[in-house]
Amino acid sequence: MIKHYRPQLRSLFRMAIMAMIGVLLASTCNAGTFFERSLAKMGERAQKASPQDFTFVVLGDSRDDEEIFRKALMLAATFDPLFILHDGDFSLAGTPKEVDHFLEVVHGTAPDIPLFVIPGNHEQKKPFREKIGPLEFVLDSPRLGFKVVVVDNSNYSLKAQQLTYLKDRLAEKRKFTFVAMHIPPQTARWNWHTFSDGAPELISLLAEKKVTAAFYGHIHLYDRDDIKGVPHIITGGAGARLISIGFPGDAVHHIVVVRVKDGAATCTMVKIPE
Repeated sequence: MIKHYRPQLRSLFRMAIMAMIGVLLASTCNAGTFFERSLAKMGERAQKASPQDFTFVVLGDSRDDEEIFRKALMLAATFDPLFILHDGDFSLAGTPKEVDHFLEVVHGTAPDIPLFVIPGNHEQKKPFREKIGPLEFVLDSPRLGFKVVVVDNSNYSLKAQQLTYLKDRLAEKRKFTFVAMHIPPQTARWNWHTFSDGAPELISLLAEKKVTAAFYGHIHLYDRDDIKGVPHIITGGAGARLISIGFPGDAVHHIVVVRVKDGAATCTMVKIPE
């Protein structure tokens, strides 16, 4: 009886080995966080991009409407950007399941474009770190002459440690320097649903360092406020329900296209087609 079952046992053993190899291969192909994979893609694109003319896209607050978010990604892709920066709140509760679904949507819609994500107040830190990547980071290309510094203020504040982090990262200058975080600072124009702890220090620091532009999400619309020579831009219209009252700006679904051309940077709001 034992001899009779040996061929079946050998077959099952081979199937188990093949399954293990498949798991290992899949694991290798998906090694690292989403951030690390995007960083590698951006490095390749940056080598081919012209320092005289390159583009990146900023968008955010894509929760609530997957169809609009897909349209936002497809619209962004038409500009052949160096990368896309998502300024947070891609989920409702930040669960691992939501993170996985977000990554599936991105991979299924714009698989070849590097995409970097800033944590929003709806994201959970643990699954974010494990699957998306770091909460704070720098995108830096000396060849192209630009830098993007990302800070996590999803807890509605910028503490001394974070301000020091930002100041240190801005110490080495690039011709074009951008700063991004999820929640906008409280200003004379933006006095609701913003953060106040560390806001005056942030605004002064960005002006002192002559930052090219600062980007925020959190508010589901588009608005711009030039403060001390620095454009501060809210772009929170990639899918979340729009805010039409109580806050200045345009309540439209949109992306922001940042183009660096011939030594100048422009930030243009582009509406997402219906």
